[in-house]
Amino acid sequence: MSDSVMSVMQAQRRWLVASPDKVPHYINGQKRHGVLDSPDDLAQLASYDEAKGTLAAHPGWHLGFALGPDGTGGHWQGIDFDHVQEKGLADLANTVPGYVERSPSGSGAHAIGYGRHFVTLGSNGTGIEAYAAGRYFTVTEWPIRDGGLVCLAGHVEQVLAPRHGIGRTASASTEQVCVDAKVVTELRSALFHMRADEYDVWYRMGLALKELGDTGRGLWLQWSATSEKFDPKKAERKWAGFEPRDTGYRAVFAEAQKHGWVNPASNAAQPDTVTIDLGSPSPARKLVGRSLAGVAARSIEWLWVGWIPKGYITLFAGETGAGKSTVIGDITARITTGKPWPGEYECPDAWRKPERVLWLGSEDSIEEMTVPRLMACGANLENVIEIQGVTQQGKRNTFSMQDDLEAVSEWLRSARAEGLPFAMLVIDPVTSYLPGQKLRKVDLSDAGQLRTILEPWLRLAQEHNIAIVCVTHFAKDTSRAMLHRVMGSAAFAQTCRSLCAVIEPPATEEYEPGPHEKAMIQVKVNLPEHPGGAWKFSTEKVTVGTDERNGKPITATRPSWDELDTALTPKTAVGPARGPKSRQEPQFAMWLKGLFANKPAGTWLTVDEVKWTAVREGVVSESWWNKHSADHLDKQNPDGTWRCRPKEPPAQKG
Repeated sequence: MSDSVMSVMQAQRRWLVASPDKVPHYINGQKRHGVLDSPDDLAQLASYDEAKGTLAAHPGWHLGFALGPDGTGGHWQGIDFDHVQEKGLADLANTVPGYVERSPSGSGAHAIGYGRHFVTLGSNGTGIEAYAAGRYFTVTEWPIRDGGLVCLAGHVEQVLAPRHGIGRTASASTEQVCVDAKVVTELRSALFHMRADEYDVWYRMGLALKELGDTGRGLWLQWSATSEKFDPKKAERKWAGFEPRDTGYRAVFAEAQKHGWVNPASNAAQPDTVTIDLGSPSPARKLVGRSLAGVAARSIEWLWVGWIPKGYITLFAGETGAGKSTVIGDITARITTGKPWPGEYECPDAWRKPERVLWLGSEDSIEEMTVPRLMACGANLENVIEIQGVTQQGKRNTFSMQDDLEAVSEWLRSARAEGLPFAMLVIDPVTSYLPGQKLRKVDLSDAGQLRTILEPWLRLAQEHNIAIVCVTHFAKDTSRAMLHRVMGSAAFAQTCRSLCAVIEPPATEEYEPGPHEKAMIQVKVNLPEHPGGAWKFSTEKVTVGTDERNGKPITATRPSWDELDTALTPKTAVGPARGPKSRQEPQFAMWLKGLFANKPAGTWLTVDEVKWTAVREGVVSESWWNKHSADHLDKQNPDGTWRCRPKEPPAQKG
């Protein structure tokens, strides 16, 4: 593979390994599983060097590269020509653009590209396959030619799809219908407006699309995969058994319109005030600009300098239970009372004017969790207003960031007119409020979708000079940079101007944090001020009252702020090997020696058996095992199951 393409691919964390029978595995030994291309799946993919290192211990295995969306709007694509000579595909293999390499068998060819999504060309006997999602390709690094990294979508749709159609395996009773790319785009728009987990709709849409052959199959399976109930094998069997009567692909449009879909290409989807130039095939677009000579410079207004700016979106991220909500509760308390921020002297002159907070939260019970936590932090609850939902035609409905932006803006305008403006809007967690009428199921890995939803909220923040604080979770891979651990698309991190993380502080050889010690760290701030470190704090449990119903005490947690640690940065807080081996290392070494003492020399036990025995017997914690067991064990995966044995002690020098 040439440097020009390899340098781009090597920079991606999209690598895995495949067993000799081509079953894809993550480098931790697990088979690739779950919803492909989801945040959980992508978080387990590895770097090129990590995958190559894993291959060194697994002779006969293959290097793999995951195709599909990368979270920025683009897709890694692949074309597979199988048995080129036997299938008569030499003309296609010789003319496909971009980078092309030999397949592992030596009788086929792979092309790898990058660009927009296209409808899958699945296996159908022609020897032609093409994918832009949900697949991986083995990478042999045996180049045939390299035309650079190009988008393969046009070639797939214009050149390969007609040849691929020759091998359609649809029922002979179903007359095949061909449609152009515009209709395919409109069908995709209509399908994705509906829910694929409603069985009756799902089944009828499959029948309707059957007449389109593999084009219909690709559309239907892509849409089906948006349901949590999706089972690819069952869906394939269902498709193969479809024998439609008195229906066709136009039924998709009719059904989608019942669900409120409007064809983006129709007149009904256009604003009433569109001006069309005579002779122009489309509405005229005109640039709007201004000279910066007349623009008055402004300073940034901060709620908390270096952490939460007004007029922008701030993202708070962290693992479940890290203490995000406790920190947000304390921040809310300080805004609603005017209490100084951590590190400021609490003299009378340091107190600010109290302001109001608008609260939108779904993850915690307001009565049992949120209010007690705010009370523990000393908040003025009169200054906290909860958004409970919306009403539409007399019915209560769930709040949507797509649909209810103007309703929030109206509240903010009214509050300012009354002399009681809001200083902060909390959305916890932001992922609960993304779905709406336009996008009923939001793809967190699709940067385009997320940016469409989030950017209007950035404009709202600037218009009303309010700080919007969105709370979300971290992906599980602790070895990745914090900026890339935010759940979902990079659009989250790109839209915010401040990204704060609440974490467990890293241990060192000299210091091991207690169970309640935390840290708040600034991961990204695209503004001049920076806090210059991370705030350490501990969560403490306090009693805030008594439940009048049963007389039981009401307790909650609040942060006890310690110090601003200038040495704690996103880089020093990340890494799979951080933390001391501490007191558990010697007892684990002795226990391990005893476990294998009565075993024949060279015995290998399964990793799961050793791990869970050690955890169950209290020898080590699961967290310690994940970080340090490799220091004591040789681990191999010769047959698809990870096995281990104690490492041999280093040879003594004579």
